Amino acid sequence: MGWYAVYQREMLLLWKKIGRWGYVFSSVIFPFIYLFSFGLGIGSRMDVVGGYLPFLAKGIMGVTVMLNAFQQTASSVSIGRLYLRTFHSVVLSPVKAWQVIFGLVLCGVTRGVLLGGLVFLVAWLAFDAGGINALAASGLIGGSFCFASMGVVTGLLVKNPDDVSMINNFFITPMTFFGGSFFPLQNLPPWLGTIAAVSPMGTLNTLLRAGSWQGEAAGALAMLLVLTAVFFVWSTWLYRRYSE
Repeated sequence: MGWYAVYQREMLLLWKKIGRWGYVFSSVIFPFIYLFSFGLGIGSRMDVVGGYLPFLAKGIMGVTVMLNAFQQTASSVSIGRLYLRTFHSVVLSPVKAWQVIFGLVLCGVTRGVLLGGLVFLVAWLAFDAGGINALAASGLIGGSFCFASMGVVTGLLVKNPDDVSMINNFFITPMTFFGGSFFPLQNLPPWLGTIAAVSPMGTLNTLLRAGSWQGEAAGALAMLLVLTAVFFVWSTWLYRRYSE
């Protein structure tokens, strides 16, 4: 149960932040802006099967999961390592490496699911965006695991917490705009659509919008599981070699 001690530690820090409404507001303001600007601005002009607003709402939920599961986890690990030096207490604990990583990732999953669900709740109330099925829920949780694991890898690799913004510029921002969140991947050039479809954001959006396991859903889930495993194993390897 060593992972639970790490998870509980991270959650205590998270609940203190959530207790300040400014933290919650700043975490969801970016998705809300895109939800309302795209939804009100071009919602009636986009021809998407099932309606553009439900399509957009699930894409924005995916973006919220990505930003909070990845960015907040990466920042928490890097700042704890390099500035606050609180990460050293975790390293010195007798908890196994994979359990430490699992605890950190699970906190990122909690953060991503809570705030992603909050954004979708607003979309459901404001735009009648419809609900989510079991497949979409599994994608939501799986995507949170993937991006949180990616956040731990980033947090252990960077030499300065400000370097997280460089990862955002080269990986997170392109996935935000080309991962199928705002428009179908079929609208992209074939080569770019293929790359986007196998990216974490592309696979997450496919699962969030899939109606059944038929078609691309099974392949998207398999790809998401592979990516999650790669990032989790990588982060565990980095933790075992960690020396500050």
